[in-house]
Amino acid sequence: MPIKEDASMAVITVSRQYGTGGIHIGRGIAEKLGYRFMYLDELTAACRKHGLEINLEHIEGRPPKIVERLFGLNRDKVRNTIQEVMKEAARAGDVVICGWGGQVLLKDHPGALHLRIVGSDESRTRHIMNSAGLPYAQANEIVEKTSRDQSLFSHFFFNVDFSDPKLYHTALNIDQTSREEIVETAAFMLEEIRQETAADG
Repeated sequence: MPIKEDASMAVITVSRQYGTGGIHIGRGIAEKLGYRFMYLDELTAACRKHGLEINLEHIEGRPPKIVERLFGLNRDKVRNTIQEVMKEAARAGDVVICGWGGQVLLKDHPGALHLRIVGSDESRTRHIMNSAGLPYAQANEIVEKTSRDQSLFSHFFFNVDFSDPKLYHTALNIDQTSREEIVETAAFMLEEIRQETAADG
């Protein structure tokens, strides 16, 4: 008998443009709420428990041709396994999931909050310069390349473009909102969604 997804089991997915500090923001949201945090290491470990020997860090955001050539992956198997891993985490509840199409794979989970962290090319370039100690030109090249690669990656694995605003409840811009404010906004929005879902149920 299938397990009914419970709206009281809170889950937040965080998608981000590279260079926005979105992973740090996701961790901050998890810490504020006292939730588990799942990203590459946690998702990879869970996939291996499902029999999928994979290191997601090696393929996240890479162009499809490179993924297929280097890893020979069955994308349907990868997608289906990750979806089952995320659904299990969502059923357990109180979890923040970063990356890997959570906004797509959990789009029908009741009460889930789907966030997108964005920023201008300039702010993302500056962030990479500061975090990686790179010159401006190299950091800017990384921003441009990762934007192209992420679009190809999202179409390859999920048949969507991660930049599509319809996939999210809201997009939060680091140019206009501090990372601390984004964490507070996420916590507020989750509570609003949970109250609305409970009222509807």
